Amino acid sequence: MILLSTPKNSNLAGSEIEVLKEYVKNGGNLLIVSSNGGDLINGTNFNDLTHHFGFEFVPDEVNDSMNYVNLQKRPILTNLKPHVLTEQVRKVVFSSACSLKVLDFIEADENIKLDIILNSGLNCWTRTFDGQNWEEKDNPKISLMIAVNYYKGKVVGFGNLSMFSSLGREYGITALDNNVLIANILRWLTIGTYSEGKVITVNLLLELYYWIEAIIREDKWESSSDVINLSLKYFKDNYSTIVQSLKEDRKEKLERKKAYEKARKTETIDDKIIEMIPDRKRQDLEEIMSALGNITGETYEIEIDLEEKNEDESKEMFIEPKIAEEKTLTLDEIDSIGKELGEKARSMKKIDYTDDDIKEFEKTTGKNAIWHGTPTKAFRLWLKVKRA
Repeated sequence: MILLSTPKNSNLAGSEIEVLKEYVKNGGNLLIVSSNGGDLINGTNFNDLTHHFGFEFVPDEVNDSMNYVNLQKRPILTNLKPHVLTEQVRKVVFSSACSLKVLDFIEADENIKLDIILNSGLNCWTRTFDGQNWEEKDNPKISLMIAVNYYKGKVVGFGNLSMFSSLGREYGITALDNNVLIANILRWLTIGTYSEGKVITVNLLLELYYWIEAIIREDKWESSSDVINLSLKYFKDNYSTIVQSLKEDRKEKLERKKAYEKARKTETIDDKIIEMIPDRKRQDLEEIMSALGNITGETYEIEIDLEEKNEDESKEMFIEPKIAEEKTLTLDEIDSIGKELGEKARSMKKIDYTDDDIKEFEKTTGKNAIWHGTPTKAFRLWLKVKRA
């Protein structure tokens, strides 16, 4: 490959341009790098050469008002096209760079295939030199790197000389993924010239990677490339059948997924409805009945029939007093009793008693002196007799 990097105030001769064009056309590889201001500021005539390949360097300087490293003329770029040049590249820094313009005529030339590899961001603005003054304007998504297949050869062009000339971590070769980008460029321009195949980077699923490794060892394959190429060849030869089968499998899985989600959705709604039903534990009812007994002086037993299928009957609570006659209460009536008990407890006059009174009462009678924070009826009577 040949690398041209902005000779200051020096032009290529016409014969040199012709030799370089023929070199690429017959299978050679060219990396051509300009800098801010393009040919106009640097005093070169690179565009006389790059016009043959379908692009030119613009006499400007690229800036970014939002994403940059210390200075706006060092924009951080993430708008990368999937390509061999951008494999494993996430972010790069272009410092004091110029942009590129794609020429219209290349669309009609089948021998030139041009890819815009890198664009600026939405917050890009440029300073363009007209020969006397610099003009500033917003310029989002402009081209910054181009890769060209020109007949049998390849060309890469961009306007960021500092990527090669600086070792600074902010914008030079070691900044962000700049070194990876340079390595990819050199690989793309050199390896393909002597190889029958196309060298690419493939991110394999870990399970498939281990499977290929095992197959190579067990069946003595030459390399993983052979396994992958044979797989792709089979896929290519049977593409329609395989894709149709995959679509049918996907459709079946999608229908099963929809059915599952529908069933799950119904189940979730049912769960929510069930959760809305008040939770009446036996212990809750026993506490209510015990408090009721303390007020009325009667003892109650609770019988709940959970086997009844009738909706109205299943909500009924059968409460049998041993002294009073049998009573049947609904949940709403029990709630009402609970509220009434709370109101009565709050309305009771405060009774003065000591811890010794509680101990003496419980030791003497074997009953609880306090129930749910309230003195029981028996304890109140006992205090009244004691203090009479």
